[in-house]
Amino acid sequence: MVKLLRVSAVVLFACLPFTGCKRESQYMNESLRLTPEQIAHDERAADAGDAQAAKRLWHHYDMVELNIQKGEMWRHRYESLSNTTPSRK
Repeated sequence: MVKLLRVSAVVLFACLPFTGCKRESQYMNESLRLTPEQIAHDERAADAGDAQAAKRLWHHYDMVELNIQKGEMWRHRYESLSNTTPSRK
């Protein structure tokens, strides 16, 4: 029984850092969240040629909303407006 408790404690403490990293990455993604008003503003700005607005929309949809289809659409728009292809790390 004591051996089982030790193994359980080791497994628990080994997993704790990974849950902290996940939580930290969620907080980092939250900084990319746009309000509905910001989304509407950035959509208008991107349509007018603002590459940074398209980039904010790309990050919002790709990393916050997890809407890959919309994220890719805005990534392509950003690339065409900025005339560069950002590296995907």
